[in-house]
Amino acid sequence: MALKWVQTTKFDELRSFLENNLPVDELYLIKPNWFDPRPGSYTSAAVLDLVCNALSGKKIIIEGHSHSRNDLSQKITPENMDDQRDWIRTQEKLYLARTGIDEVLARHNVEYVNITEEFWAGRVVPAKIIQQHVEKKLGPLTYPEFYSFIPEKLYALRGHTLIDLAKIKMCSSTARDFSLSMKNLFGLIPYPSRLKYHTNLPQAIIDIDKLYSALFNIVAVIEGIKEAVVFWEGGQYHTPWSPFDVLKELGLLIIADNLVLADVFCGRLLGQNLLSRTLINLGQQYLGTIDNQILTKAPLLFDTSKI
Repeated sequence: MALKWVQTTKFDELRSFLENNLPVDELYLIKPNWFDPRPGSYTSAAVLDLVCNALSGKKIIIEGHSHSRNDLSQKITPENMDDQRDWIRTQEKLYLARTGIDEVLARHNVEYVNITEEFWAGRVVPAKIIQQHVEKKLGPLTYPEFYSFIPEKLYALRGHTLIDLAKIKMCSSTARDFSLSMKNLFGLIPYPSRLKYHTNLPQAIIDIDKLYSALFNIVAVIEGIKEAVVFWEGGQYHTPWSPFDVLKELGLLIIADNLVLADVFCGRLLGQNLLSRTLINLGQQYLGTIDNQILTKAPLLFDTSKI
């Protein structure tokens, strides 16, 4: 597969593209981006429906609770997240209903495994078992507590395809934040608030990527079909870390079996050279190297460096 991409907003063409390029499997895990309700910031019901239609095997959504998958009326922190479990659960149900995602899950008979709920219930694989898998394939983790994050349900499915269904959230000349396929798996850390891992964010992202890469065949699917986020200082929408605007009808979809290459290629399409970023440099050490011949084929679709 290496890397394939297409630019179109026609869903029949997008479905054909996915069907022709995704690996064939009897079961797929799908990690969407359900971080928060802000415009352009989450995997929409329409996109999830598109992906489910393109996959013939059984489908299982995996995601952890978030401090922002709610109406934003309460601030979830490392200090209060355990006390707010019931509110977090209620808000997630409302979020899935409000966005129409629950209807898509029901229509496709998709199972939803909430990583946080499995972790809270203690239904996880002993850390020593996971440690052996990870260190044999990719070396030790910087954060050893991550070894205790794998639910028993998922461990039983190891070896299957994990679709890393990421949203495009790109940096600009006035904001350094970006979130693509590598960052998307950060949501599989089971704590609703992952604030403590932001002190060394690139390494924490690499560790969670290594954890799941050791167990599953991960395929990056990066999309900005109807909406894509660009962080910049003058954006009309706001997050705690950066304002942003939304690019409409970009129609961009990227598939790759190398998360690092997928992210850097996406950056090139949008006018950003991500090769100097710490996350990308760490990723090349553990997750996959960059094929410069592929990068040179990336045209400029929208120049976020001018924002």
